[in-house]
Amino acid sequence: MRGIPRRFTARHRVVTYLTPPRLSSLPQERGQLEYSSRSMVFQDDGRSIRRVWGAPDDPWAVGVEAAGDRWRVTAWGRDPPDARAAVRAMFALDDPLEEFYRLVRVEPVLRGTERRFRGLRLPRDPSLFEALLHAILGQQLSVAAARTLQRRLIERTRANVEVEGIELPRVPAPSELTALGFDGLRSVGASGAKARSLLALAERWASGALSADGLSGGGPEAAIERLDREPGVGRWTAENALLRGVGRRDLFVAGDLGLRVALARYGGVSRDASEEEARAWGEKWYPGWGSYATLYLWRRLVSDRTA
Repeated sequence: MRGIPRRFTARHRVVTYLTPPRLSSLPQERGQLEYSSRSMVFQDDGRSIRRVWGAPDDPWAVGVEAAGDRWRVTAWGRDPPDARAAVRAMFALDDPLEEFYRLVRVEPVLRGTERRFRGLRLPRDPSLFEALLHAILGQQLSVAAARTLQRRLIERTRANVEVEGIELPRVPAPSELTALGFDGLRSVGASGAKARSLLALAERWASGALSADGLSGGGPEAAIERLDREPGVGRWTAENALLRGVGRRDLFVAGDLGLRVALARYGGVSRDASEEEARAWGEKWYPGWGSYATLYLWRRLVSDRTA
């Protein structure tokens, strides 16, 4: 296998532009929940974002900033069409957000969030592998604890890409996880169960036994069941990975603690209700848009806490 690219200079840089849909927005905060545990870097001037994209063993970099009615897209290591496609996927720009907002306007729990968080779209990871890695790291942990574990893992594997003098974090490739091994994963704070799950993920992905093929279409239950068969992957992990790594819009993550807190706080479903009852609430009000209902409930809860 060829070496993983680790440095891009100005000679690798290409610039292009895209016009985002009317309902879209760029994240503004480093601690913004839906991006806080991802490999995204907010520039100090507050105007641009850089992120590592691509396959886990062939990473490249992309930057985005607003430029009037358009977004200026900079890529290092890919051509303009790939750069534009990456940004469209990263911020789910092809999702018809107006359809979700029509549902929000008639449902009391999220009503008003279509104005409060206007343009917020489902954030994506570049691969199912990366989404699964994040989800496994986040099992039974707070966002802050998961971020700490991720940072230690990146530091231990030196999983960075230097872009014109700026280091961008990336997730370790399967070969790097395998090289780190069980003891190495334990040394960065992963539990024994997480270490075994990460090594299994690396082996399954590298061998081709695990891929995103066929996971974006059909009903969500078949996709969830397929990932649920993977070592260390339960329903919560599968749903989060499909939401972020595949971009499915129809996953209401009813077993998530934060979502259940939000549903109870805002009058949707009580905390002692079953997961099935919570899922039924999502299916009733947001058929086909459960992932966005999940996202907006998370955002409302976190925003209210910090207000």
